Amino acid sequence: MLTTDKVNEVRRLLNEGRLSQRKIAKQLGVSRGTVNALATGRRGDFGREPTEARPESGPPKRCPTCGMLVYLPCVYCQAIDFRRRARSTHQAA
Repeated sequence: MLTTDKVNEVRRLLNEGRLSQRKIAKQLGVSRGTVNALATGRRGDFGREPTEARPESGPPKRCPTCGMLVYLPCVYCQAIDFRRRARSTHQAA
């Protein structure tokens, strides 16, 4: 998945109109299909945040609850706990 910055850069270069879609793709390291999808409107202007913003550092570790190899805190266990709490409050009401 592309970062938001890369999607914005593709958009900017497309709007300038000086480079072909093929050259934009090669320059930015994305596929020609992605550039074409942005140009024709088949793909929205969304992307993920750059990986530098991710909280994990170092290798993944085993979750003490479920045993999966994850970056702690384990999102899976957090989701299961949230769902369990939601069910218990729903049943109590």
